[in-house]
Amino acid sequence: MSGIDGFLRAARADAPVWICRVREAFETAGTRPLCLRLRGYDGRLRSWTLKVPPCAADEEARFVEAYLNATVYNLLCALGGQEMTVYTLQEDAALTAWARGLEATFQAGVPIAQRCGWGKCLNVNQRALAALPDVKGRFRFVPGDLRQMPELPPEAPAASLPFDFSAPARRAGQGLWLGMDVGGTDIKAVAAVDGRLCAFREYDWAPAEFTRAEQLIGPILRLARLMRAAACLEASGSADGLKREAFRRTADDQAIDGAIRRMEAALGGALQGFDGIGLSFPDVVIDGRIVGGETPKTRGMRENRALDYESQLARIAGLGECLGAFLRPGGRVEVINDGPMAAFTTAVEEAAAGRDLSEGFFAHTLGTDLGSGWVLPEGAVPPIPLEAYNFVADLGSARQRAFHPDDVRSNLNFTTRLAGTLQKYASQTGVFRLAALTLPRADPALWQGALDRGLMRLEEGRLTVPTTPADMRKPCLEYFMEAAGDPASPAAEIFRQVGEALGAAWRETDFLLSPPCRSRTLYGRLVKQPHCFRLILEGARRVAPDIRLEAADESLANTPLMRQLARHPEYTVAQFGQAVGAIHFACRSGQKER
Repeated sequence: MSGIDGFLRAARADAPVWICRVREAFETAGTRPLCLRLRGYDGRLRSWTLKVPPCAADEEARFVEAYLNATVYNLLCALGGQEMTVYTLQEDAALTAWARGLEATFQAGVPIAQRCGWGKCLNVNQRALAALPDVKGRFRFVPGDLRQMPELPPEAPAASLPFDFSAPARRAGQGLWLGMDVGGTDIKAVAAVDGRLCAFREYDWAPAEFTRAEQLIGPILRLARLMRAAACLEASGSADGLKREAFRRTADDQAIDGAIRRMEAALGGALQGFDGIGLSFPDVVIDGRIVGGETPKTRGMRENRALDYESQLARIAGLGECLGAFLRPGGRVEVINDGPMAAFTTAVEEAAAGRDLSEGFFAHTLGTDLGSGWVLPEGAVPPIPLEAYNFVADLGSARQRAFHPDDVRSNLNFTTRLAGTLQKYASQTGVFRLAALTLPRADPALWQGALDRGLMRLEEGRLTVPTTPADMRKPCLEYFMEAAGDPASPAAEIFRQVGEALGAAWRETDFLLSPPCRSRTLYGRLVKQPHCFRLILEGARRVAPDIRLEAADESLANTPLMRQLARHPEYTVAQFGQAVGAIHFACRSGQKER
């Protein structure tokens, strides 16, 4: 049995229908084959063979089509590419018509500003293709006859040299270094001088509300300038002159600017630049340039009709060049997506412990969104989008589609408006959604407490976590994390269900990418508390029983810098681990990816 009827009943009951389970059922009972063949950015061809079952009714046919569209979409969100050929049996009229309609479904020929839904992934792909010097033309879908599908050409053996993952930690022992981890609710920055962590700063912000590039770029540059002054004071032996008020989380921009002026004046001619800056940024990064442009962080700019969005995005793409103002001559800025940064951070720490690096590393960041990163054993970060937070993982939960995307009860993606993407499941937003859907009945007292504290607000029928006049996202998450300390509580089940989504993400990345590394390291606020990590792991095993998850906690701290962070009385590895990892990423210069 294909199970379509059961999947449809679950969807109507507002239960999740994980795409990995649908694929598993279809591969067992399917009788209608097809093949997706994708030409990647590097020209390499890769194939995925699928089967779907016969459909007895229109509703079943629509479900099968949604599954196929989601699979194509997830492939493009993961890998991008130059073109996709879709091979079907020509006598299967329905599948052949679906394949021929993909150009229209994904709006391949539509201007970038007019695409929506499935077409949004081609916006990211188009900008990535434009950033690659050797790739020309637009992405296209090509229908093909399955019986005439050519064999894949043999792959040439990869020519790669070993990467010494222990070298960045050694290099960080001398000089001035800055690591920055940019997120959706805050920016974390840490500076090191001759192997000593000397300054930390956590800066709260809400970038989705920004309407101009300057509003996003400005705080990052302000923090870089602040950290440079602090590092130079430390290097000159004048750390007592550090204006500590600027390092309080409550310090506003005016206080920071005043402290910077006083610190720089105190330094006089001793002000110098960093040897390197590592920047972890939550968007697609190709060759050091931020090219995605379809994340919630730039939503306000996309919706600002008074300015040209592509021009605004081009300014953000050059953020690395802007940070170059804070370097010494010969210094480098290294920019990478936050997911690969997490994977690279893990690799460096594992190398310091003398552990096996032969499988590479895969990591997720669980914060405002779901970040995903993959580092190959030879040290290369694959130049692919890997936007797993955009994967359509749930083909069910039909009732949640009725809410506006900004309503926390909605499972619609903020940007694409597609239902069931991991953005609303394996993330801070997922916690809010599950709390709003389950707690009013399962734990009314806990739910009422959230409302009474102003952690959630119902206005004009829309339920939100306020960001003004005070940003309540962190307090709201911490409220539910604390309540989850009782493993029998409804709040604990919320984190297990977040784990279920992470299990679905594990299975989907395994299908799409086939990474040799079988484990995932988790970073971010959702795993800051050990009991929350344990609950997430329990839930993940419901969907992926063989999943291996590790939390980025103090046990990961093996390099000198990370051990200092682990001993810090105020900050944790889960919080600032990626910022320290960004220092190591800046120190990789001289060992480039091959």
